[in-house]
Amino acid sequence: MTLCSISISIAEQKRARRDVVFLLDGSDGNRRSFLAMRDFVERMVERLNVSENRDRVSVVQYSRDPQAHFYLNTYSKKEDILESLRGLRHKGGRPLNTGAALQYVRDNIFTASSGSRRVEGVPQLLILLSGGRSFDNADTPASSLKELGVLIFGIGSRNSDSRELQRISHEPNYALSVSDFAELPSVQQQLFTNINAVLVERTPITTTVI
Repeated sequence: MTLCSISISIAEQKRARRDVVFLLDGSDGNRRSFLAMRDFVERMVERLNVSENRDRVSVVQYSRDPQAHFYLNTYSKKEDILESLRGLRHKGGRPLNTGAALQYVRDNIFTASSGSRRVEGVPQLLILLSGGRSFDNADTPASSLKELGVLIFGIGSRNSDSRELQRISHEPNYALSVSDFAELPSVQQQLFTNINAVLVERTPITTTVI
């Protein structure tokens, strides 16, 4: 094996380990779109390499208050995550406090006790699906997450605040929009492209000394 192939394989191994958190708008205004959001998360999980030592997944739903459905260390098998997702029900409630939800995710999900491997250098990904403008301030907790090293990707519907999502996201152009969440399949590949672009950008060049 050449030095080049060794370094590439090491980089691929690093990218293969991801902690992925889905933060879903479960407010009253998003009731009709919730099934489409849930189906989107299922399709995303299908494409992940889920295991204790590879990709880990957590799902949080929020409206006025956030609620964790399962943590990064709750399930280590893809089948168990998918089964849990199929049983996911719309939370309901208002107003939409995206800022409080982002802070909750920072303090309670991206932690070692909840299964986060941030201190091991495993990429921390947050995928936010929001169907409306936040009632509270989301900029400060979003910045706090970024300082922690969390890579945030936002997807909004027609009623969301596109500028707000751009500020929350890792880069403004990584905030995606659909007119309705039923159109989420149309941006799924773009989301993966954005995620992979950031992970390549964040993966250091590995050199091997023999």
